[in-house]
Amino acid sequence: MKKLEKTITLKRGLGLAICMLVGTGILALPGLALDAGSAHEAILGWFLIALIAVPLIQICARLGLKFPSTAGLAAYAEEAVGPWGGYAVSYLVGGSFFFGLPAVALIGSEYMKQLFNLSESGVALFAVVLVTLMFISNLAGMKAISVINYAALAVLFLLTGLLIIFNLDFLGSGLETAAEALGGRGNIDLNNVWKISALLFWAFLGWENLSFSLGEIKEPKRNVPLLYWLSFALVTFIYIVLALISTGATASGVSLQGAAGLSGLVLFTPGGNLLIWLMVIVIAANACSWNFTASRLLYAGGMTGAFPDAFGKLSKRNIPVSSLVGLYVLSILLILGTYVFKIPVSSMMLLVNQNFVFLYAFIILAYWKTETGWIKWIFSALALLSLSFLVSGFTWKIIYPVFLIGLGYYRFISRKSPEKSTLSGKELMVREENRSSLALTRIKEQQ
Repeated sequence: MKKLEKTITLKRGLGLAICMLVGTGILALPGLALDAGSAHEAILGWFLIALIAVPLIQICARLGLKFPSTAGLAAYAEEAVGPWGGYAVSYLVGGSFFFGLPAVALIGSEYMKQLFNLSESGVALFAVVLVTLMFISNLAGMKAISVINYAALAVLFLLTGLLIIFNLDFLGSGLETAAEALGGRGNIDLNNVWKISALLFWAFLGWENLSFSLGEIKEPKRNVPLLYWLSFALVTFIYIVLALISTGATASGVSLQGAAGLSGLVLFTPGGNLLIWLMVIVIAANACSWNFTASRLLYAGGMTGAFPDAFGKLSKRNIPVSSLVGLYVLSILLILGTYVFKIPVSSMMLLVNQNFVFLYAFIILAYWKTETGWIKWIFSALALLSLSFLVSGFTWKIIYPVFLIGLGYYRFISRKSPEKSTLSGKELMVREENRSSLALTRIKEQQ
């Protein structure tokens, strides 16, 4: 099988990393953080999650340098706990997508609510419309998705620039609020700070997915560490500036709470309601990307045996239709469930973040097992402290990721046991390698 060529320079890699990280989170999280606590608690949450991410970035950079291959997270998980780790990671990430997709659609609906004063049922209905468009776009194929993504990225950076440039007046108030919070003044509840930090972890999801492209990086010894740290510095700077502007606006009496909180800043930005339309376009495109990635995960899992075989089938146009249909139906059911049971979008985002906390546990273990020297103890300890802090407030909700890991392990055992009775170990290894190679080849063909 042909290998992927090393065509990603540092410049291209930075663009790829930033596109993975800067999406719906930048539009939704500032308002959701203010919805979860006071302005002082929100800015503390932003600072805290940025610090928590530092050891995790270092670990991702080191593993990316040691294993620069397209296997990505699956290779890390297998290095950590053995072959069943790849199945566990597939279920953790898959279980995250199931809630993440409708969450992104609901964020888009919250922005439409600002334009048309939609009722709660109207918000749910528009979310269904968004996932329907997401489904149709993915059926059209990779070329259509690429056009949508490139256009949306241009719009996203334009939006971010406009929101920052035309709202710099609030930056001074935001810095004053931050100084008060760091000095222990203001309205601060540590429980709220934890909730905000755990919610904002969504903003720093993406570096782990960058691992799948590291096999194509030129000069990996030099570029992989630079890629992680430069993208982290740039993205964190953008987030912190928007967070300071948001908290400054709140301190000045401008309401920016909720998933569509940043829509309040358009009142001070040229373009007005047109900017909200552009925000919805960005969110819709982001949902398409999430759906694309999730469908490929299900397809690859169906090919390798992690998921039911039905998901491992392609249409005549090399599109994983069965995976897309499954995601579409599940997204609609979950959107209806949030409407009936009045589940806030922040709760769905926290559930996704919780899964990725457990995913990082696999990554940290792989780092500890493969790194040498005293420095591994420092970063392993710091990373574990970060994860312990994040997982501490989830209490009984950790049942969900534990269940997904157990399901992945059970699936691994159930797939292996029957084959071991009829195949030798070497034959089994060759068969599994052939299945994995076929899955990767067919995915590349449709791209």
